Amino acid sequence: CAPSRTRETSMATPFDGIYACAPATVRGQPTVISVDAKGEKLLYGCGKAVVVRSIKDPLSAELYTEHQKDVTVAKFSPSGAFIASADVGGVVKVWSADNLEHPLKFEGQCLSAAVTDLQWSPDSQRIVAVGDGRDSFGRVFMWDSGSSVGEISGHGKKILSCDFRQVRPFQIITGSEDFQVNAFDGPPFKFREAHKEHTKFANCVRYSPDGSKF
Repeated sequence: CAPSRTRETSMATPFDGIYACAPATVRGQPTVISVDAKGEKLLYGCGKAVVVRSIKDPLSAELYTEHQKDVTVAKFSPSGAFIASADVGGVVKVWSADNLEHPLKFEGQCLSAAVTDLQWSPDSQRIVAVGDGRDSFGRVFMWDSGSSVGEISGHGKKILSCDFRQVRPFQIITGSEDFQVNAFDGPPFKFREAHKEHTKFANCVRYSPDGSKF
């Protein structure tokens, strides 16, 4: 039979923009997506990039591409001036959030393996970073100098999640694959107590906004 003829059209689809990549996911591991204090921007990792994305306008996005390994977590400082991001190699970087060039302010090898979560103190001066490692599963430090301001201890397996109490007195909580949720007082931060109510991994820990509960 004779081949059918098709009509060719020259209409081109109008180009409106490019959406930023979606958050990267890994089977069996949590994906951390955070938001700034004003509730205007999303922040997450995708491959070796950190995506800063407008909630109101999804086409408005910025990429930070200075990590050498896959990004696992990124968080805005409470002041909104800085962003802390970390990767599977245990490196934490702090960089400017309000400058389009995003100049690097701090870089440090915080853990010997992947960082799974991090959080800022309410005064934007300290960072707690947790994850996996040979000698330690967490570290709390002054971001501008890298100096330690306590010890994250008491867990027997990888720490999956952490949070800083956003009101004084400062406190930190951590959740781990050992089923425990540990609490720390400081600075300098020291182990206070362990909560063993969970019967599976403690995948996520967070304080309430007023700091009265977690």
